[in-house]
Amino acid sequence: MREMYRQMTRVADGGELRETRALTMNAVPDSVVWNNLVQIRTAIDPDELAAEIREFYVRRELPFAVYVRAHADQEIEATLLARGFTMLVANPGMALMEDPGVECRPTGLDVRATTDERGRADFLYVSAEAYATYDQPRELAAHMFASIESVCAPGVQGFVGYVDDEPVAAAALYLTHGVAGVGEVGTVPAHRGHRYAEAVTWAVVREGFRRGATFSNLQAAPMGTPVYRRMGFETLTEYRFYVGSV
Repeated sequence: MREMYRQMTRVADGGELRETRALTMNAVPDSVVWNNLVQIRTAIDPDELAAEIREFYVRRELPFAVYVRAHADQEIEATLLARGFTMLVANPGMALMEDPGVECRPTGLDVRATTDERGRADFLYVSAEAYATYDQPRELAAHMFASIESVCAPGVQGFVGYVDDEPVAAAALYLTHGVAGVGEVGTVPAHRGHRYAEAVTWAVVREGFRRGATFSNLQAAPMGTPVYRRMGFETLTEYRFYVGSV
């Protein structure tokens, strides 16, 4: 998950990445709080955490959220609550340990790997429309997917699902450390309810296993959670977005 955000920020137009002994922090133009994440890698003094947040985000008036791991960050979570932070949302951390061989081939859907500028533009379009559901500015996708490297690079492979040559769903593989990370899964609102998101997710999962991944993992948004459960993903932990002021 952390490496996925690193990669997305590295190739984003205007993206900024800061890493310290204990933190990974990213910022992207036109973002909302859950795009700019303070990710904790190891124990950190609360005052040091607050100082880093003020320097990287508050000083420049950037939105941010502290991304807390339920299995590892109990102490810092208690500190955030004591300092008036509130939990915005919690995402299940899910894993699929092997390919169960399930088939998902919705009628009329053509799933293609993104390898050229047309594919990049189509991936951008789907992401912008799909994540507007969560009040994410459509302009953000233009920053995140500004270059072909955002969807086709070593360790990264996007997939787009088409109906009558119209892009309707997308998902991306972020392969690192032997893990097939699944990201940016979405379906254009007018085409939801046909298992298109599941189909492109299977494309990502199977490409990851084909490249030698040990398992596949993702952090599930609310609409995606029941889909991933149906696919066989198990919830192993929870990732919580905390917002507040320092």
